[in-house]
Amino acid sequence: MNKYYIKFGLSKNFNAGSKAMKDVMTLLESSGYRSVRALPTHCNKLLKLIDIPLLLLTLFFRVGRGGTLLYFMPSNFQRIKLLKFFRRFFPFKLVCFINDVESFRMEKGAAYAQAEMKSIGCADIVLVPNEQSAEILRKEYGFTNHLIPVGVWDYLTTPRPAKCNTDLTTLFRSRSVAFAGNLRKSPFIEELNKVSLSFMIWGSGHEKEIKENTCFMGEKTPEELIEEVAACAWGLVWDGDSIERCSGLMGTYLRFNNSHKCGLYLCAGLPVIVWKESGMSSFVEQQQVGISVSSLSEAAEYILRMDIETYCTYRKNAEQVAFSLSQGNYFLNALNEVEKQ
Repeated sequence: MNKYYIKFGLSKNFNAGSKAMKDVMTLLESSGYRSVRALPTHCNKLLKLIDIPLLLLTLFFRVGRGGTLLYFMPSNFQRIKLLKFFRRFFPFKLVCFINDVESFRMEKGAAYAQAEMKSIGCADIVLVPNEQSAEILRKEYGFTNHLIPVGVWDYLTTPRPAKCNTDLTTLFRSRSVAFAGNLRKSPFIEELNKVSLSFMIWGSGHEKEIKENTCFMGEKTPEELIEEVAACAWGLVWDGDSIERCSGLMGTYLRFNNSHKCGLYLCAGLPVIVWKESGMSSFVEQQQVGISVSSLSEAAEYILRMDIETYCTYRKNAEQVAFSLSQGNYFLNALNEVEKQ
C-alpha cells in the first residue's frame, strides 16, 4: 500500500512544538510513510498556479488508488478541499492528524472556525489528541468520522535510567515543581508565590531571576530541557491566567488538546500535575502517573499530605510510561489502528 503524508517546514528555534511535529514525522517515516512537500501558504502567485496540478500528479502517480494520504491540522484549507474533490475520481484513504485547532485557542472568528472544522471533517479517519477531544468533536460539532485518540504526545529521546531510592527520597522532600513553556502565554506564574510549593521555571518571555518560591531557569533546547527538569519532583501542565483554574483561551484549550510538556515530564521520570478538566486528566488517572486537580492550591495541599510510598508509586509508573513515550508507541499504536480500517 502506498502511504504518504504532506510535509511542511518547521522552526529551528528552541521550540517544543517544533520537536513535537518533528517526532510525528519521524514516526511516520519509520512506519513506511513517504513525505510529499507542501507549497508554503504564503508563496508567490506563480507558485500558487502550479499547486493544483502538482497535487493532482502526486495523488495520481504516487498515492494512487487504495493508498493513504495523511495531512496535519492546521493546514491549507483549499488544498484539503481539493484532496476531498480528487478522491471522487480515484479513491484513497484520507487521514487527518490534529496537531492544533487554532480557532479553539485564538480569536479567529466564526468563518475561520467553520472552515477549520470542515477541513478536519474531510478525512475518513481523524487522529485526535485524546478521548475527551473525540467527545467534543462528536457531541459539539457532529463529527461522524472514525476518530482515533492518540492519548498523549510522545517525546522521542533516549530512555532515562530509573532513579535510586535515595534520590527519590530527596526529590519527594523537596516538593519541587518543574514548569516549561512560553511564559508570555502563562500569566498564572505571577501568582505562584501563593502556592506552598517550590517552582523551577524554564522558557522564553521572562528574565532569569529568583523571587520568593520561583526560580527562572531561562530557555533551553528540548534535549537540554529533559535533563534539567529531572532535578524536580513534579512536572506541571497548566495554562492561562489563574492558579485557581486553567482560564482564558490558552487555559481552556487544555480541555481539548494534549500538552507536549506532559510527555517531556514523563520521559524525565516526573509524575505530573494536570488540571482536572483537561483532556490529559483521564490518561494521568488511568496510568496513575500523577494527580489531577481543580487548582494549584489543591495540588499543594495534596502533595503536602502525601506519603513517600504514594509518591514512589507515581514515580515508578511515570518511568514505565516514559519508555513507551520515548519510543513513540502511543502515536504508533494509533497509526496501527488507522491502517486496520
